[in-house]
Amino acid sequence: MRRRITIVQPAMPSYRRALFDRMASKLGSTLVVYASNQRELGVLSAGDGSSWQRDLGRMRPLLLGLEWQDGACWVPVGRGDVLVICGAPRTLSTIVLLFKGILSGAHTIWWGHYWSATSRSWRAAIRYALMRVPDAIVFYTEQEVDDYYAGVGNRRKKRAFGLNNGIETDEIVRLRTVYSLDHRPRDLLFIGRITPKAEIDILLEALSLPSCEGVTLDVIGSGHDEARLRKRCVDLGIADRVAWHGGTVDEKQIAAIANQCKAFVYPGSVGLSLIHGLSYGLPAIVHDNRWAHMPEIAALKPGRNGVTFQRGEAGSLAVTIAALLANQTRLTEMSRSATDTTAVTFNASDMAERFCSAIEQVVAGSETKVGRYRR
Repeated sequence: MRRRITIVQPAMPSYRRALFDRMASKLGSTLVVYASNQRELGVLSAGDGSSWQRDLGRMRPLLLGLEWQDGACWVPVGRGDVLVICGAPRTLSTIVLLFKGILSGAHTIWWGHYWSATSRSWRAAIRYALMRVPDAIVFYTEQEVDDYYAGVGNRRKKRAFGLNNGIETDEIVRLRTVYSLDHRPRDLLFIGRITPKAEIDILLEALSLPSCEGVTLDVIGSGHDEARLRKRCVDLGIADRVAWHGGTVDEKQIAAIANQCKAFVYPGSVGLSLIHGLSYGLPAIVHDNRWAHMPEIAALKPGRNGVTFQRGEAGSLAVTIAALLANQTRLTEMSRSATDTTAVTFNASDMAERFCSAIEQVVAGSETKVGRYRR
C-alpha cells in the first residue's frame, strides 16, 4: 500500500499554492492537503482546487480563543503514512488529529513558528511542550531551527528542519525590470494587508516630516484600516504623495507598480511581504526588533539587502528613508543583493525541495529506529 503524505492546514491562501503544486510534482498523488474554505481571506484566498486539495469544514470558535476545524479529526491516516499538522495549539482538532496519527503508527511532523510577532511567553511554553510529541518539527526558517536548538530544543531527541518560507518567484523574475534609478519615478512601496500589525501610521507620520519632503509611497493592499489611513494622509498634508492601489494577487498589476519604485518599506511586523519586496530587487526598510517580526525577517541582511530603523519611531524611520534614497550607489548594490537573496532561497522552489527532503529524512529516520528495535 502506498504511503500517504497528508498535510492539514487551517486555510488555503493563494501564496501557499505554489509550494503544494511543486511538492505534488515530486510526490505525485501521495500528497493530499486538507484545509478549510475560508472566504474571509478576501483577495488572499485561493481560487480553484487542485488534485492535491481536499476541503474541510469551517473553523468554529470555542471558548478562551480556542477553535475547532470541522472534519479535521476524520482525516484518514494509517500506519506508515506521513501526517503534517499546522503547529497552532489553539486549534484543538489539530491536536486530536496529531495523537490520532501517533496511535495509528504514522510519521508525524509539526509545522509552525518557533517565535513570531504574535507570540506570547505562556502560549509559546504550551507550543514548545506540544512540539515534543511529533517525530519532527518543520520551522518556517533555518534561523528558527538555530533559535530552537539554542533554546528549548535538543538535537539528539528531536529533528528540526527549516524551510525558508517564500513565495513563487518565477513570474516575478520574468516581470521585474532592471533596477535603474533613472527609470524609477516613485520612491517607496508597501505591500501587504492594511491592518494594525502593519503600523502604517508610523510611515505616514514619517513622510510628513521635513527629511521626507517629496518622498512618494505606493500602497498595494486592502484592509479595514484603509479609510482611516486615507483620511490621515489628508490631515498630514501628504495625500498627493500616497497612491492607494487596493489589494490584488495579480502579479502583473503588482509588477507594474513595483517596477516604478526604489525601495520597499514595512513599518510594522513584516512577514512574507519582505520576500515579495526583495524579489523585485527593492532594498528593504523595516524596524530593528527582530523578535517583533514574523519568521521571514531571517531573509533581511542589514546593510546588504536592507536597512533598519528604531521600532515605533517615525523620526528614525524618516531619517532612514531619506539617507537610503539619497545614496544611489548603495541602493543599486542592495538591489542586487535583494534579488540574490530570493534567487537562492526564500522561494517556492527551494521551499518545496526542503519540505520533501525533510519528509524523506523523517521517514528514513523512523524506519531505521524501528529496524534497530526489531533486531
